[in-house]
Amino acid sequence: MKHIRSISILFALTLCMYALPSSAQEKGPGSNVKEKMKNGKEDPWADYQEEKDSVSRWTCGINFGGYFANKYSANFYNGTPENINSVEFVMSNIYWYREIKLALDAADTVVVLGYPTNMHYQVAITAGVYLRFNFNRKNGIFLQANYAQLKAEDVVTMQVDPTDYLTLPDIRQIPVAGREDRAMLDIGFQRSFLTKSKIYFFVNGGIIMCYSHVRKSVMVVEGQEYNLINVYGSNGYIPNSNSQVFNTSQYAIGYGLAIGGGVGLPLSDIFALEPGVTMQYYPVNLQGYPAYKPCFSVYLRILLGFSRGKVT
Repeated sequence: MKHIRSISILFALTLCMYALPSSAQEKGPGSNVKEKMKNGKEDPWADYQEEKDSVSRWTCGINFGGYFANKYSANFYNGTPENINSVEFVMSNIYWYREIKLALDAADTVVVLGYPTNMHYQVAITAGVYLRFNFNRKNGIFLQANYAQLKAEDVVTMQVDPTDYLTLPDIRQIPVAGREDRAMLDIGFQRSFLTKSKIYFFVNGGIIMCYSHVRKSVMVVEGQEYNLINVYGSNGYIPNSNSQVFNTSQYAIGYGLAIGGGVGLPLSDIFALEPGVTMQYYPVNLQGYPAYKPCFSVYLRILLGFSRGKVT
């Protein structure tokens, strides 16, 4: 009985020895913080620990801003004979030529003197959607798509009824214009640089694909638009003849690189703003304009974070 009683006492002491560290661990500050976090209690240390140990794995948002397209491909719309869409195509059609002479009050002829060689696009509004997967608070990969409508306008110089004698020439400036849609798809990597405050800075880079679609290429004579795109094929335009019109689509795809950066402004645990700037380097690839040229965009991105997870 004495041996049994001694063994029982020793067993009880052993349990107490194991129970004391366990109890101390439960009462430690780290466990209390976790317990408070599980119970949803408000505690500054709990908020800090949660922010430190978790991140929004997925972030989605919308972009909007300004797009500065390179002027190189804007000359696609200047109407020169070298371009696929040329003023010569309109002026060589006898029916259109007669209409133009009448509109310009020409008694004899109308002659093209010069073409614009420095056309440029107007600053366009761009908008799009954005999706990012965050590996942690500093690194993530993203996919975004943006859209912009571009406008390019200038004038072709024409002379009405040129004469051999010394008189002031009758010079007219005839507008030429182009309208173009661009859809840009980017996939890349973003690196964030954290600060002591919640604000962070970031840089990103990736591959871009640009799809360009020509919506309009016209010459405007006294308010009348003349389409520089040949939609009549080899038959040409003949008035009042039900000329067959072909569905002529002019588009191009270019691939290149994009790099940029900006600043992140968290508004809450799930909402943030990211103003930034991007430089894109790619060829538009419209016919006759294959060179790589830089374009720029400035934007404001509105982000929503969800699916929070532990930082690894």
